[in-house]
Amino acid sequence: MSAQHDKPTSRAPALAVQVHAARIRNAFSVETLAALAQVDPEAITALEKGDAIKDVAAWDRIMNVLGLSPDSHR
Repeated sequence: MSAQHDKPTSRAPALAVQVHAARIRNAFSVETLAALAQVDPEAITALEKGDAIKDVAAWDRIMNVLGLSPDSHR
């Protein structure tokens, strides 16, 4: 089976797309979203790349600023 037909093992790629889309929809730069969520810009970049961030409070703040439900992505 090719990689194209394999089911994803993580929701990280879908979350990355949602976070990026919400940031663009809100017209936030990475720096602006980071300031509003009180996180380092690297946390925003990591989420948008599909990487996990270990700081759950930071995750919640980012999701809240973007108007996304933080609990639905854990």
